[in-house]
Amino acid sequence: MKKSILFTSLFILITLLAACSQTPEAVVTETAVLTVGSEEFSLSELEAYETVSADYTNKDGETSTFEGVALTDILQDANLIDGDTLVFTASDGYEAELPLEEALSCANCIVAFDDDILRMVMPDMSSKLQVKDVIKISVK
Repeated sequence: MKKSILFTSLFILITLLAACSQTPEAVVTETAVLTVGSEEFSLSELEAYETVSADYTNKDGETSTFEGVALTDILQDANLIDGDTLVFTASDGYEAELPLEEALSCANCIVAFDDDILRMVMPDMSSKLQVKDVIKISVK
C-alpha cells in the first residue's frame, strides 16, 4: 500500500513538473532572403561574395555610402542575363523595372546590406529603383 502511494505521488509530481516546464524555443534556420530568377540566396551566401561600396545621393542631396554585392555578379551567378526588363520586388509588393541591358552595364549598382534587410543601391538612377527590403529580382 505504501509503495502504491509512493509511486502515485511520484507520478503526480513528474506530471506536474512536465506540465510546468517551458517548451524549448524553435530553432530558427536561415531561409532564402533573395530570389534571383530561379536561384535563392541566403544572407550568408550573399555575404560570401566580394563586398563593394556604392554612394547614393537622395532627392535632398544627402549622400550615403552602402556596402553590398555587385548586382552584375548576382545576375551572372543566377544566369539571369537574358531578357528585356529586370524587375525588383520588395517585401511589401512594390516593384520597380529597369532594362536588363542597363543593369548589366551598371558597374556600381549593388544589392546592399542595410541592417537586417537588403536594398537596391542604383547610383545615378531614378529614386524609384532604390528598392528597400528587396526580396526578389526577376526578368520579364
